[in-house]
Amino acid sequence: MTTTRTFSPPAAPAASGATFRRWRGIEDIDAMAAANARLRAHIGLLEPIDVAAMRHRYTHLVNSDPAVDCILVERDGAVRGYARVEWHDLNDGDRIYDATTVLEPAAWDLGIVEALLAWAEGRSAELAREHPTDRRSHLANEAFEGDVSLERALLAAGYEAVRWDAEMLRPNLEDLPEVVLPAGYALRAPEPAELPGVHAMMVQAFAEHWGEYEATDHRLDEWIDDPRFRRDLVVVAWRGDEPAAAVCNIVETRPDGSLRGLLDAVCTHPGHRRLGLARAAIARSLALLRAEGVTSAYLGVDTDNQNRALALYESCGFRKHSGSTAYRKPVPANED
Repeated sequence: MTTTRTFSPPAAPAASGATFRRWRGIEDIDAMAAANARLRAHIGLLEPIDVAAMRHRYTHLVNSDPAVDCILVERDGAVRGYARVEWHDLNDGDRIYDATTVLEPAAWDLGIVEALLAWAEGRSAELAREHPTDRRSHLANEAFEGDVSLERALLAAGYEAVRWDAEMLRPNLEDLPEVVLPAGYALRAPEPAELPGVHAMMVQAFAEHWGEYEATDHRLDEWIDDPRFRRDLVVVAWRGDEPAAAVCNIVETRPDGSLRGLLDAVCTHPGHRRLGLARAAIARSLALLRAEGVTSAYLGVDTDNQNRALALYESCGFRKHSGSTAYRKPVPANED
């Protein structure tokens, strides 16, 4: 945990009515989640904010200490947004200083998001000095489709759009694809003792994906201790006792009381690809979710995924609903 406190929260932009402060502790999560939820509702994002899962996330951060790496913006007596920085070495040999920047629409166009970005860049520069590296390093951020305030601020600050993700929705769970497995494979949920092996397989399966962190930054406990985790909804394709592919399913309750499923972390180990295992695991997942009372399902995908994931999901009945853009710019040279 870092003890640097030299880069203070910024002064409020003139006439914005905002104030900035440091993260005070886990008790801030409810208000942060509410601001994030208001942003997501405005832009029509499928993935909701789960407060318990967000608390869990903030107690399992890697290379990020919210006491010094997170600031909140308050306006009109409520938290309206926040920024947090974390850094990761990537499997492709680069490093990113990744900023999460959230500001609800009621606080757009007041200079606040620009101040959040400037603070995140300053804190990233401190982290770069604290953790020197020979790796090529980038400042990184992600903007949801429709978050025009953040998109404008990133472009004005010299960031470039480099990658695009899509949220894909299956609006019903009718006419499900057939579960077809090649000989020698079986689908079943993992036993408790098998979870570490499944997690290791998933980390290896995603290792070649764009922007993927090194394996040491992926934690088993973050996965299985997540309050949304249900072992019985993890669908694994096995070859004997070897996990070969997986889909981790989550059931979410929508505001109207209906249930929606999230097919999370769809992956196949490189040694078992092109056999239809992901399609079979998706088909079984949709059937399991339907049995839980789920009436629609969604997932996320890198639209440039080299394993043609986008086409696979479309063939299983998913269609793009919303998206996000990854932005990067080089970390400025250290002038110290």
